[in-house]
Amino acid sequence: MGVLVKVAKGVGEFVGEAVLELVGCLLVLGVLLGVGFLVIQGMRVSPTGTVVVGGLFVLFAGYGAVEAYRGPGRRRRGRLAAAATVTFGTVAVLAFLALSCTCWWS
Repeated sequence: MGVLVKVAKGVGEFVGEAVLELVGCLLVLGVLLGVGFLVIQGMRVSPTGTVVVGGLFVLFAGYGAVEAYRGPGRRRRGRLAAAATVTFGTVAVLAFLALSCTCWWS
């Protein structure tokens, strides 16, 4: 009886990890499609505005990266720094998931 419980736990863990991997890939794919749709629509309406907003987003995420990698005593306090750090973290996690997702080349 103990062997069946171990096998069931192993199968359950495998299925759980496979489902979470699929959900992660779908999340990344959905975000990329959403951003792509917004960029395409923005380029139709105002190409200059789209490039400016994209550049400002990259600068904001870069500011978050600088804040994330500063030493603990040198970090700035405030909502702007915290929001930039969260933005950078979100972009980094989504980029990591997009690169590690095997759905792109399988």
